[in-house]
Amino acid sequence: MTDSPHVSARDTRSSTLSIVALALAFILPLVGFVLGLVARVKSKTSGSPTVVATTAVAIGAILSIVWTVAIVLLLSFGGVLSGETESTTPDTPAPSESTPPSGSESGDELVIQVTAERDLDSATLAAARTALAFYGESAGIEVSDIAETDAGDLAVTFGADVTGTDVDAFARAISAPAAQGFYAVDAVHPPTGGADLGDGSASPPCDALRFGPIAVEGHVLACDEAMLTQLLLPSSARLVGNAIAEVEVSGDIVAVALSEPAAEDFAAWTREASTAAAPGNQIAIVDFIGVISAPLVSSELAGEFQISGATLDADLLAARLQLLSAGVSFTAR
Repeated sequence: MTDSPHVSARDTRSSTLSIVALALAFILPLVGFVLGLVARVKSKTSGSPTVVATTAVAIGAILSIVWTVAIVLLLSFGGVLSGETESTTPDTPAPSESTPPSGSESGDELVIQVTAERDLDSATLAAARTALAFYGESAGIEVSDIAETDAGDLAVTFGADVTGTDVDAFARAISAPAAQGFYAVDAVHPPTGGADLGDGSASPPCDALRFGPIAVEGHVLACDEAMLTQLLLPSSARLVGNAIAEVEVSGDIVAVALSEPAAEDFAAWTREASTAAAPGNQIAIVDFIGVISAPLVSSELAGEFQISGATLDADLLAARLQLLSAGVSFTAR
């Protein structure tokens, strides 16, 4: 009988450990599983029932597996969501100060106010977009988009590789062009430049005029569209651009009609030019991009004439002449 109290104490401890293991099996399955194994061993050693400890082991093992599987599935599910989000919007960069305003493939944006001496209608704005796009191309800088703003301005978006220096040069050149209108031709130079300007300086190559005509020693130097010839012109136009009253395109022919007062001046000018020696027999029509056309004059021309050629882009030519006709000017903001 002296051993009974000792056996009862061991039974009690085993039973208590089994109960604790069973409770933890629901809350912390892995801990409950381990304690259940310990309680089961102690119960067997003391000869106590092992039902509670065995139950704790079973529940702890099952719930441990369930929790493990649930965690793995949850992590896998989260990874799938992240992948779907990225694949749905691959071109949407995270917001940052360096992110271009119009997307990952775009760079600086320049807002240009367009004004005109005549009505600024939709056709004139379309001509402005055409000319500005070609201007960017001829200057060797990428213009990725030209859109009209709610205020009626034009927003020019450049490619991501275009530098701020080029954008500034673009803005200055269109805001204050060196030449616009009809000009006499003082000299014809090769595109490589190097011609004597009469004061000891030499003309720069056409590559240096990629942003349009420039003023040189009391003259204007402008290159043609193909950058194959540069013309030395007087500092001021003989006829302003808005002397053009109408521009029409028919196939690859562009017909130009001058206003009545300008037609009289043009007739007198072409009459003189038709008998002059080169380069006095040449008339250049120039805009902010460069020389639009510089035909040789063989006879007197009235107030109407045509421009044509096998390689002529008639729509581009008409757009540039339309801007001259409307007296369009640009102000970069």
